[in-house]
Amino acid sequence: MEKAMAIFEQCMEEGWVVDGVMSQSLSQAAELWKLREYISETISVFTPYKNDVSVLISYVPEFIAEIDHIVASNYPDFEVCWFGHIGDGNLHLNILKPDNMSKDDFFSECQIVNKYVFETVQKYGGSVSAEHGVGMTKKPYLQYSRSETEIDYLRKVKRCLIQTTS
Repeated sequence: MEKAMAIFEQCMEEGWVVDGVMSQSLSQAAELWKLREYISETISVFTPYKNDVSVLISYVPEFIAEIDHIVASNYPDFEVCWFGHIGDGNLHLNILKPDNMSKDDFFSECQIVNKYVFETVQKYGGSVSAEHGVGMTKKPYLQYSRSETEIDYLRKVKRCLIQTTS
């Protein structure tokens, strides 16, 4: 617990964490986890553009800072909300839609942001898809975090799964 607190305090001092709390008991941990589970639902009123990426834990602070800088520099009206399983490098990047922008324009601009995000993921040796799969949006960027051999294996596994469910 002391080591976790020391790391937390360092993150606060570095400015990587603006505000936070650490549980002091199992019941507090359960309550905090419940709050964490409601984040997605809570921010849904802001029409978030969601991304799910991962990097090595040691790169999490640098990665978050770099993405925050990229978004703030190129899209000053966009607000970023991070959450996830940060302790294992799995990050949920949510960009909140500005009030003065249409949903279509917002999602179109976020497609451009994806390129920056996935290039940064590649720079840090991470994965463009951490927890929620690749899908059509991330398919063009899969080579940013997987070799051709790995992609070929993924295709073969997918074909096997499709054949067994048909």
